[in-house]
Amino acid sequence: MGFHAVISLGFSLLISSLAIAEEGVLKTFSVKASQGVAVDSKHFYAISNTKITMHDKVTGDQICDWEADRNNAAFIHFQHMNSATAINGKLYAAHSRFPIAPNENTVEIFELNEKSITHQSTIRMPSDHGSLTWIDKRNDGTWWMCFAVYGNPENQKTKLVKYTYENGKFTEQQNWFFPKETIANWEAMSCSGGSWGADGNLYVTGHDNSVVHILEIDLTNTLKHLRTAPVSGIFGQAIAWDRSTEKPTLWGIVKNKHVSLTIFHLAQSR
Repeated sequence: MGFHAVISLGFSLLISSLAIAEEGVLKTFSVKASQGVAVDSKHFYAISNTKITMHDKVTGDQICDWEADRNNAAFIHFQHMNSATAINGKLYAAHSRFPIAPNENTVEIFELNEKSITHQSTIRMPSDHGSLTWIDKRNDGTWWMCFAVYGNPENQKTKLVKYTYENGKFTEQQNWFFPKETIANWEAMSCSGGSWGADGNLYVTGHDNSVVHILEIDLTNTLKHLRTAPVSGIFGQAIAWDRSTEKPTLWGIVKNKHVSLTIFHLAQSR
């Protein structure tokens, strides 16, 4: 049995350097992030609708930013970046045109350098699954996206989709509906965040509630709900495991005035 630390980021960002066995409120960084966070070995990236800011992981200082210039034809479609994941020097952002056209989806790819974020390409995704909310890459090389459907009971149609990615194209391999135990916590919303943990399990969040759902794809290829864990300091939205650290840490955001960070003992489910 192992343990993970859960890190919270919000309109204030919080990061821990404490031992994993400790629990309590930790250092706060003042960072604006309305949708989610991505993280790599040196930086974290605060994600808002049409803007990304890069920050030093130790100090929280802002290094640079990127904002969509919608007077530029290449960026006129930018409306609602929901989340992002940082993989091998690139940032992959899940974007939709919610609420104007919720199912008009793109993956936006950015080149990351020490002091710059540069938009590289736009990949248009299908509209038939729903509204794209998050994207992540599993350690086996597969890519995963979530397409949200909103309203109750319509949100039962929210899908997790597995892809391969080659030559600038995502090719769908399989899709799953979420377990009823996970959907029950979404109320009228849907799945807003998701990230694969080092334990091989999928961690997902809803839109508002202070919990994380731990899921697995079992030996029968079924998406199975393992358990739900409370995570004070995270109130839904997009999350990201920091897989560059010896002890993986989970980052998230909070969108209200309550800002806190607690180290949680999240026992591995395997």
